[in-house]
Amino acid sequence: MIVKEAELDPRYQALWKKVLISAERKNWDYVIDQLMPIVTANVGFIDGRKLLRSAESEASGGSGGKKFSFGLGGFKPSSKKEPAEQIADMEENVFRKDPFNLNANEQLYEIAMKMHFPELAAFALETIRAGHPENTKHMHKLAQHYMAHEQPELASEVYRLIVKVNPRDMEAMKGEKDSAARTSILRQGWGSDNFRNAMKDGGEAAKLEMLNRQGMTQEQMEQFLAETIEQYNADQANIMIVKRMSDLYEKLGQIENALMFYDYALTLNPGDVALQRKVEIIRDKVQDQQIEDFERDIESNPDAPDIEEKRAQVAEIRRQRSSVVINEAKGRVDRNPTDKTLRYELGQAYFNAGMFTEAIPELQQAKSNPNMRIKAILLLGRCFERKNMNDLAKTSLLEASKELLIMDAIKKEVLYELANVLEKMADKPGSLDALKEIYNADYGYKDVAKRVESSYA
Repeated sequence: MIVKEAELDPRYQALWKKVLISAERKNWDYVIDQLMPIVTANVGFIDGRKLLRSAESEASGGSGGKKFSFGLGGFKPSSKKEPAEQIADMEENVFRKDPFNLNANEQLYEIAMKMHFPELAAFALETIRAGHPENTKHMHKLAQHYMAHEQPELASEVYRLIVKVNPRDMEAMKGEKDSAARTSILRQGWGSDNFRNAMKDGGEAAKLEMLNRQGMTQEQMEQFLAETIEQYNADQANIMIVKRMSDLYEKLGQIENALMFYDYALTLNPGDVALQRKVEIIRDKVQDQQIEDFERDIESNPDAPDIEEKRAQVAEIRRQRSSVVINEAKGRVDRNPTDKTLRYELGQAYFNAGMFTEAIPELQQAKSNPNMRIKAILLLGRCFERKNMNDLAKTSLLEASKELLIMDAIKKEVLYELANVLEKMADKPGSLDALKEIYNADYGYKDVAKRVESSYA
């Protein structure tokens, strides 16, 4: 059902190449006009339909779900037409101006399912998710769709996004675990009925359950580890034994050994999403410990002959971590370029890495998401301040302050940053006014009381 570029009629292939050139030049109206006949003639050309939605979003202002409606704007699709004709009508009459229209995308999903075209159905739900990133109802539907069609890795990613929106969503938390487990089973070729049969012997399951039990003493874990090491030496390709040894090292606090064996387990099963995430977590812990040890040495012995080498090692560890975070964030943005929450996360990753210039365009895009707007403006202000562009930092922070009507934690943070920027600009009265706003609401906030009261002295 999916149509690839090479499968297009030659005339559409030539037109598609022109479309790609126009997309690079950001000539969105031309992209839309030229893509319409391609996707109309080729319902299954998903790559073309994805580019069409992106172009429609950009042509409409790229503001995600904020400006797009729920109704069909007077358009009434005809159920008497063939599915391909219904889709073509919606493309021309609804999606062209309102790509993230909720009702239209729901109808596209229903039509695709009747056509037994799950990829197109997923595309419709993904479009809703991109345009309405707080709509967890449809995100659940998307995750369930992926699970029903044996795509648990994609389901796991959607469940993680749901938890970001609603950290108390227990169904999403369970869904993420279930989809990760399903991914592992599929990658290793295990069916749900014979999972336990895939273990080396019948006692292996009991050992894993014992390991996960709470309350094991250190002595019990050390004895268990010694036994597991013997098993590992006899069968180094048994991933269950390698995982158990990794887990034991982690529980015993030997995180460098744990990382070494988790890494090895991942080479035995590179498609295990849950294991990949575990390796990332343990690697972060190892690096945190390394940074802590180096900084303790630097603080306790600042005149040591190798002090600069240790500082350089700390800087390198942080650089490597930032690089990993940025690459992951860029990957998510590449997969969902219209998702402004992901744009904010990429901007934040750039900011944390000290790449303020790269962070600015991402945060400017993130501002269009009403749920991320204030956070994005605040971080923009900090970027401008770090680049010593204090007038722009002032403008951003004032903008955020005016939009915040309640003196909550975020407004205090905005006002405090604004006070610091104004002080750098030698605007002491303005800086003091910002601090006084905080002082009137929260006497104990940071050093506000000291700075305000000292101005009277």
